[in-house]
This record gives sequence, structure tokens and C-alpha cells, in this order.
Amino acid sequence: MTGMVAQIEQGSYFTVYAPRQMGKTTLLRRIASILEDKPDYIPLALSFEAFEGWPVADFLSGFSLDLKRELESRGATSTDSDQSVQQVPDTFFALREFFLDLHRQVTPKRIVLIIDEFDSTPREAIAQLLQLWRQIYLSGTSPRSLHSVVLVGLQNIATLNLGRSSPFNIARQVEVPVFSDDEIRFFFEQYTAESGQGFTEDAITSIQQQTGGHPFLVNRLAVMLTEQLVPDRTQEIARLHVETAVRMLVTERNFNFETLIRRANPHRDVVLNILFGVHEVFNLNDPAIGDLQLHGVIRETPEGACQIANPIYSVVLLAAFRSRQSGLQGAILANGYDVRPHIVGDQLRIDQLLSRFRAFIERRGREAFQVTPTPREATGQYLLMAYLDWLVREIGGDLFTEVDSGNGRLALIVVYRGHRYIVETKVWRGQRGFDAGLEQLQGYLETEGETEGFYVIFHARPNVYGKLPDHQLEYTIQRGRITIHAYLVRLGDMFDATESS
Repeated sequence: MTGMVAQIEQGSYFTVYAPRQMGKTTLLRRIASILEDKPDYIPLALSFEAFEGWPVADFLSGFSLDLKRELESRGATSTDSDQSVQQVPDTFFALREFFLDLHRQVTPKRIVLIIDEFDSTPREAIAQLLQLWRQIYLSGTSPRSLHSVVLVGLQNIATLNLGRSSPFNIARQVEVPVFSDDEIRFFFEQYTAESGQGFTEDAITSIQQQTGGHPFLVNRLAVMLTEQLVPDRTQEIARLHVETAVRMLVTERNFNFETLIRRANPHRDVVLNILFGVHEVFNLNDPAIGDLQLHGVIRETPEGACQIANPIYSVVLLAAFRSRQSGLQGAILANGYDVRPHIVGDQLRIDQLLSRFRAFIERRGREAFQVTPTPREATGQYLLMAYLDWLVREIGGDLFTEVDSGNGRLALIVVYRGHRYIVETKVWRGQRGFDAGLEQLQGYLETEGETEGFYVIFHARPNVYGKLPDHQLEYTIQRGRITIHAYLVRLGDMFDATESS
């Protein structure tokens, strides 16, 4: 914020860009508020959201009328103003004269033009509008008729195809970042100071991890936690409450999720690859990668790969792109099966259910795996999810998912009679990846205070990663006090002959 105000004071023209609901509009208002307290500045904050698709002449008239109203509300013009300022420009020449006459009227004050939703500018008007501002910037007069111009929207100005009219060489770009961990912590500490209701340390950590710092998600979870789940201000909010809020959030319908799914859908295959751990190089010159990053669907990992922006988005996209056919196949696999023999006291023998799943897939997998257009390696995880979901809900249990798209980790958490069963799934991409997943599962179990976990690996490309030995498809790994049951599900023979050797 301080850096942006400093740029304005220096007379910079720059863009502020980020995906939707990242706090751009709030940032705009805060900048305008700061400038309002400076007597030598006139901040004019407008939005172009309503102008999308308008004819150029109508856009110019609407823009000019909004400018006039904003000027009048700030007392910068009046009915006694110069006639040129009172007129409504409908050409770029008239708009240029409007700015010049306005400048003469308000000097020595400095006009700062801040435009939200700049992406909604009619396409035919963008190049000429930017060229007009470029001319003003390079006019050489001091002070300029527009001291500073700030464009707020989805795109960095460099992504606009504007030919020679682009003012790249005089414009700076500022990306709105996600909240840092420290900012999230400060946000909740402020809430505690004002309300008296505290958050445990692991609750704040969970919010940081699940949201990835996305402002909308942080604020939405805060509202759900404090107004719906724990309205009693004397009760501390714990990690269990955050987990419940996340489960509620990922199933609700809101504008943020609708936009996420709509923007991701044209690149569904790429998104599914990223979700299930395929290494996609983060290169903004790739049109699909550039588009997904522009709309906040993905981010770059430290290793230069693509990752879904945050775990909540991963779960939302996983549900949105889940094939109905694979869900049906999982239901057929589970339907009619009596789970009761696998219940001992209040415990569910999840190991036996996973063993049955592995045997079924190897016996009848080709039929099951030719039902969905999703990437083949992802189909196994979808089928297991559908299979367990059907079975555990038949006996009054629940199934939840956690996704880490950075490494293809999909955790299925079965809850039955107060017991949690953590089933980690991954696609086989070599022994190194297998071992890394095992370490992650062990760490997760230790964090959750569990002593038993389940590790299901889908092996889909034997010609790439080698065949698995027949005698070692189900086994147990003991790591200290933690027991991990491993299941290796072979899929290679179910695909084309060129993929099985």
C-alpha cells in the first residue's frame, strides 16, 4: 500500500492486477481514502464494470459523465465551471480536451485517475484510450493534466494485445499478492482483541494452509467460524472447527467457486493432470498455463512446476470435474455389498475393503477404466473415492477429501463412529515418488495423532516405470509406532497394448 501511494506521488502510471476477489477493489478504496486526506490531490475512483460491450461513443459518454459526477462530489467543479468541462465528450479528441481543460481549472491540485474493472473496457476503445494517456504522460508539461493513472483489473497491461499503442515503456505493473502467513495471523489477532474470542495456534495454521492466503477464502472461513460454527465468543476456535468449516465451504455455491470452475473448464485436462501430480512446467508462454494463472487457478511451485492455487480450490475442482461415469462404476462396485462383516465393535476394517477394491480392479478393471474422459491415471483415484463414499455412507459414516496438487496427493478420510481412517492415494511415478509419499503419509499420521494409515498406489504405465512384482501387491510397513498398509493397484494391462509391455 505505502509503495503504491509513493508511486502515485511520483506521477507513475501503473496497473494493479490479480484474479477476482483478491482484494483489488478494497485496495483501490484504501488508496483513494489516503489521497483524500492529502489537500493537493483529487482522487477520481471509477469502475468500468458496466461498460463491457458498449459502443465506443456510448462508452466515452458514460465514462465522461461518471468523471463529471465524481468531480462534482469532490467539489472540484461546479455549475459555473468552464463550458468545456460541462460538456460530455463522445470522441477521444473531446476527451483529451476535457482532461486539459479540467487540469487548467483545478491547478495546482493533482488529479489521480483510478479505474477499477479496467478489463471491461470495450475492446475497440482500449488502444486509443491508452494512447491518449500515453500522450498526456509524455506531454512534457508539469504538472500533467493527469498526474497519475492506476488501472485495476485481472490482467497485467502487458497481456493486452494493443500493438504500437501500448504504453508499456511508461507503465509499471503491480500484482496484488495473497495474504502472507503473518498477515493472516495479524487479521485473527485483531479479531481476538476486538471480540475476546481466540484461535488456537493450529487453527490459524490450518487456515493458512487450506486457503493459501486467498483473501476471499480467509474471510469466508472467518465468517463461517465466528458466525455459524462458534458464535459463542467465550469459546476458543480450534483446528477441528476449521476442518468442519472447510468441509462446509467446499460444498457451497458462491461466485468465487463458480468463476474458478468456469475459468478452469476450458483446460480441464491440464487441471486434472496438475491435480493428480503430473509435472506441468510453469511457463506463461503456454496459453493454457497463462490463462489458468491469470484467473488464479494455479500458481508456481519453488521447483518451477504448476500447482493448484490452494487446497480448497483443489477439492472444489476435483468435485467439479469428477466424471459421473466413474462415480457410477464405483457405486456399481459397492452396490449390494454387505459391509457389516467388516465392522468389529465400533471399528471399520478399512484394510479389507481396500483389498477387495484392489482385487476387483485387477480382475475387471478394463471395463471400469473405459468409462471416463479423465486422464487414465486419475480414474483409479476417482473410482476409489466413489467406492468408499458409497460404502461408508451406507453404514452411517462420512468420507472427506484433502488434495495437495503439488505432488499428486489425494487423501481420503473415512470417519466412522468417531474413528478416522486416512487413505493416501498416489499414482506410481517411480520408487522415489513412492518413498516421498510414504514419508508424507507418516508425517500426516503423526500430526493427526493416528497410528495406522493406508497407502493406495495406482500403477498405470509399466513400459515407463517398470512392472510390479506379483508377490508384493499388498503388504504392511512398520515405521516406529505407525503401521502403514500398502496396496499397489496395477492398471497397465487395462490400457492400450502400446502402454503395457
